[in-house]
Amino acid sequence: MDYKDKDRFFSMAETYNEMIKYVLPQYDFLQNEAIKSTPFKDDDEITVFDLGAGSGIFLERILSNFPKAKCYWIDYSTDFMEAAQKRLSAYSDRVEYVITTLQDNLESKINAKADLIFSMSAIHHLETEEKKALYKNCYNMLKPCGWFFNCDEMKTLYTDSYINSMNFWVDHVNNAKSQIPADKLKYYESWTSTFGKWQERNIKHVDTPKVNGDDLHESFLSQIEWLKDAGFVNVDLFVKYHLWSIIGGSKN
Repeated sequence: MDYKDKDRFFSMAETYNEMIKYVLPQYDFLQNEAIKSTPFKDDDEITVFDLGAGSGIFLERILSNFPKAKCYWIDYSTDFMEAAQKRLSAYSDRVEYVITTLQDNLESKINAKADLIFSMSAIHHLETEEKKALYKNCYNMLKPCGWFFNCDEMKTLYTDSYINSMNFWVDHVNNAKSQIPADKLKYYESWTSTFGKWQERNIKHVDTPKVNGDDLHESFLSQIEWLKDAGFVNVDLFVKYHLWSIIGGSKN
């Protein structure tokens, strides 16, 4: 998959930054559970990669939870990088920024090995073989005993359940409007204009073959197997909440 259609997100950096905590169900819970799933202690001196780091919301939580961590913001969008640099300005001495797509050879872009690699709501944009290749790259970029976690939109086992999980998100977004301050409703309208297209592609046309730029949801069970194929051990499903799953594994 190329990223030509995903340029639509460049203008959404500010909207995403303002809206994500309202429109993504249990956003704080998922972030906290991802961090709690790691074996590391608060004062460990670790190196952390955040793949598809966006506006830096999750990375801010990582930096706060691990005050001795060195972190790498990794994404393809300069717009999101600027938003992240503002958000993470207090941690500027502990963050490096790497502009790249997840399909690139990340090992050649980052002159470090990680103790911990996270990705939140990013990998579902990749095609099957791209996901598999990324999982292998993540394995290679980890230090021994390092961990990788992917918190993302993933299919369930049955189509009806999968559609229900997406409709749950639609209902959540519709109900979120009443919780949003009046001065931020412009961001909500911007979000929902794009989210309407998401509904069209992913729910109404769920059986239509996907094209570049679509969300390419694949089952959590398949992706668990791909992690094992990449060499990961201790692979598991750590959390599942409707459309979102946290899967991961460690390197021997």
